[in-house]
Amino acid sequence: MDDTQSTHSLNAELYHDQTFFEIEREKVFYTEWQWVGRSQSLVASGDFITTEIANYPIILIKDKNNKINGFHNVCRHRASKVLQQDKGNCKSMVCPYHGWNYGLNGNLKNPPNFFGGKDFNYKKHSLFPIRVSEKYGLIFVNFSLKSQSLDDWLGPFNKVINNYYDNDYIFHNELKFDVHANWKTYVDNYQEGYHIPLIHPQLNRDVVWEDYTIENTELCSIHSVPSRFGSNQPGSFGWHFPNFIFNMYGRGIVFQRIEPIKPNWCRVVYNLFRPSSVSFDDFESNEGKYQLDVTLEDQQLVPEIQRNLQAGIYQSGPLSAKYESGVAHFHQLLMKKITKGE
Repeated sequence: MDDTQSTHSLNAELYHDQTFFEIEREKVFYTEWQWVGRSQSLVASGDFITTEIANYPIILIKDKNNKINGFHNVCRHRASKVLQQDKGNCKSMVCPYHGWNYGLNGNLKNPPNFFGGKDFNYKKHSLFPIRVSEKYGLIFVNFSLKSQSLDDWLGPFNKVINNYYDNDYIFHNELKFDVHANWKTYVDNYQEGYHIPLIHPQLNRDVVWEDYTIENTELCSIHSVPSRFGSNQPGSFGWHFPNFIFNMYGRGIVFQRIEPIKPNWCRVVYNLFRPSSVSFDDFESNEGKYQLDVTLEDQQLVPEIQRNLQAGIYQSGPLSAKYESGVAHFHQLLMKKITKGE
């Protein structure tokens, strides 16, 4: 933990305050790249998926030029969702409210029977675009059209993942869990290894916990812990601000995101990838089960922490310089984003 980092955690109020949650939506999740899906989900022209990021509804759709376009899922007429399904295929995007019709490039086709005013120009009412980029078979989006490139944003995180990522990896499965806790409560838990001996007994048996290290650099934290002899499960773990995570478990890699839903509610999404030479059943009974066990152990604890953060007794606590510098780094980055421009 360096001299610029706080030695105490954030004030408890910030983990359940609605006003602060709205500020995070605007200043963090609107401006930072977000992993939202897999490239293989969009294969043919017209394939689409819809989702939300911090309550911003979006569309990802493949056009006739094999390009993935991203838009806010908001009709330019009266703000209805244009596409209602989670996924599908369409020749054009037709709003169910009044039938406004948008091409796969987001451009509005001249709406029939609209009879707009003299100042109405349908060519100026395309869907609101968002930036889209792909990496590691994943789709990332950014609402800010002036944001830096995905590669620049990933920075040193890119190099670390490249040390492990193999183009031979294939998608294994996806896990989603709704957790009754603020998204920061979940990130805090991930960003420290202090709890491993008590909360993760199998993981603790497989690693040399005393040699746990955290390297905080730019927008990310890289966690490293040596495996004990005979164990091949744990590997490196990494977090990138604000909510993108990778875990190396044995023969595979796990990408993870923590989606903010409400001040006291988040959704944790895992995508597991395995080598093509490893069967589904083999990987599922080993690395898959290992990842799930660690996940469920965390999820038994995190909601209890959230309830205490909201109870009005706890305000803030000290952080371990050895095991919790990642928490301090996360808090420092967050508050820098929140206060920027004030």
